[in-house]
Amino acid sequence: MTIRLCGLLLIALSVGSAAAAGKNQGHGKVSLGGTIVETPCGIASDSLDQTVDFGLISMSDASQDGQSVLIGSRRHFTIKLVNCELASQVRPDFIYRAANVTFDGTADSRDPALLGVYGEAKGVAIELLTDTGTPIPLGSTTADYQIVAGDNTLRFGAQLRLHPDKARAGGFSSLAKFTLSYL
Repeated sequence: MTIRLCGLLLIALSVGSAAAAGKNQGHGKVSLGGTIVETPCGIASDSLDQTVDFGLISMSDASQDGQSVLIGSRRHFTIKLVNCELASQVRPDFIYRAANVTFDGTADSRDPALLGVYGEAKGVAIELLTDTGTPIPLGSTTADYQIVAGDNTLRFGAQLRLHPDKARAGGFSSLAKFTLSYL
């Protein structure tokens, strides 16, 4: 009888621990969050991830312009705002009328207003410009661009600046991120 009770007790304990093990065979957590923003416009998908190709540029294309040298020709790019609805959803009677842009990235080591580059090329940096050719220093906010209901196109330029005493030919790339603010 004692052996039978011990056997039943062992079976009961093993079933209980198997059930407990089945309930906890791994665990973790899921963090959920985000940011809710009120933005009057969407950004067109082709504006979210763009490539501006400067192509092949000869060092002989350099022209003196102040402290650094311009090299190659200006390239143009746009940020397209779509489906703009100017009436605020959270501030009664407020109408959005303008947007401005801030470009950020790794600054050039010699001129922090310019965007630095990576790669074999040395002594070169990228200057960002408004559509009228006014320089946009890295990390600063552009003048306001007026926006209207519907779609809007913000136009910009980029040009290469060469530091002649440090120049070395080769491939280069860079990355600028932009942030829109609406007023």
